[in-house]
Amino acid sequence: MRFLLTLYILMVLFVVVVTLGCAWNLIDVAFPQYWLSQLYGNVTVIWIVSAVCIAIAVVSIMLMFSGIRKRKPKSAKISVSDGGSIFVTYNALEDMATRHIAENMAVKSVGVRVGIREGKANFSARMTVVEGTCIPDVLGGLQKSLKEHIETLSGMPVGKITLLVDKTAQIVKARVE
Repeated sequence: MRFLLTLYILMVLFVVVVTLGCAWNLIDVAFPQYWLSQLYGNVTVIWIVSAVCIAIAVVSIMLMFSGIRKRKPKSAKISVSDGGSIFVTYNALEDMATRHIAENMAVKSVGVRVGIREGKANFSARMTVVEGTCIPDVLGGLQKSLKEHIETLSGMPVGKITLLVDKTAQIVKARVE
C-alpha cells in the first residue's frame, strides 16, 4: 500500500506541476494541444490513457478504503475444546512478561516483544539493570522464572527467552543532611 500511495502522490504532483506550468505560461500552449490531438486521434494513445485512468481509479478506491478495516490484535491459540477456542493476545503476553521482569529489584526498565513460532511464545526483552548487578545470575534466574510465570498464567508454552541488557544505571540514593 505504501508503494501504491507513493506512486499515486508522484502522479498527482506531476499533474499539479503541468497544470501550474500551463496556468503561468511556463509550458507552451502547443504542448497541451498536441497531447489532446493525440488523445482524440491515435487509438494506441486512447488505450494507454484508458488503462492508466482505470488503474488510477482502482488505486484511488483502494487508498480511500485502506484505513477503514479494523485490524484484529495478534493472538495465539492456547487450547481448543468442545466449548470453543481460547486465545491470548500478544499484548497480554507482553504485559505479563514486562510486569514480571520489572518486579526484579535489579531491573530499572524493560521493553518486551513477543513472537509465536511453532506454537510456542518466544520473548525478547531489552532492559536497563542497576549498576553492580551480576548479569548472568540475574538474567538466568529471570529466564527460568519468566518461563514458569507465563506458562502458569497463560497456559501458553514458552520457547525461547532472549534477554538483552542495553544499559546499566546507578541507584539514586537519598541524601541525608
